[in-house]
Amino acid sequence: MEKVEWTKTKIEMDSIDWRGKTIHLKDVPALRNETTGKIRVYPSDVACAEFRTIAEKHGLEPRDLASIGMLYVKPGPFREGQVHYKYHLNKMLFYQWKRMEEFGISETFPHDEFEPAPRGPVPKNLSADLERLEKMGIVNLKYKQWGKMPKQASLETELTSTGLTIAEKIWGEVPEPFKEITLKVKENIFPLDPKTIRERVHRDYPEYKKTYVELDTD
Repeated sequence: MEKVEWTKTKIEMDSIDWRGKTIHLKDVPALRNETTGKIRVYPSDVACAEFRTIAEKHGLEPRDLASIGMLYVKPGPFREGQVHYKYHLNKMLFYQWKRMEEFGISETFPHDEFEPAPRGPVPKNLSADLERLEKMGIVNLKYKQWGKMPKQASLETELTSTGLTIAEKIWGEVPEPFKEITLKVKENIFPLDPKTIRERVHRDYPEYKKTYVELDTD
């Protein structure tokens, strides 16, 4: 039997988004059959390219869609567009990723890397990303002092009016499963205090018990 050789490449292609509209994608990873010239693409790569296309249209990094979406959604009776404590944002983004993983779609959307730090699973690039988004006029960052020591302060993140406009547009473009999971996670995690969040992570993901030992209060 003749061996079929597939070569990695990138292609441009048209796809159909979740609203049934045509979306043109660039730099989609693909495999080319060197004998027949046929192209093979994986659905997860197409989905990632759709997220990347949405992000680039608004001048964003692909993983920004996760954090902006989490800021934007309204968790029950609370106001949309803000997260009062960074520890909430840290853990909500973690649960967003894990819930996507449970549904088998974690590789269909760009997300941050998570590090098993003493304060729990923490998004590796989130602090730098928030500073970049602040410079772009998309978020406002403000530390609220809740204790006498310098470290006894928490970061409040809020979408600006520009950020809200961009987030609303993004929310109309991203797939429904992403929106449903993001909203559900924020509703579940947003009202919890640091100790309760740590206990919940330990219960849901016991592998973090040995590394998640400090309360996340940022």
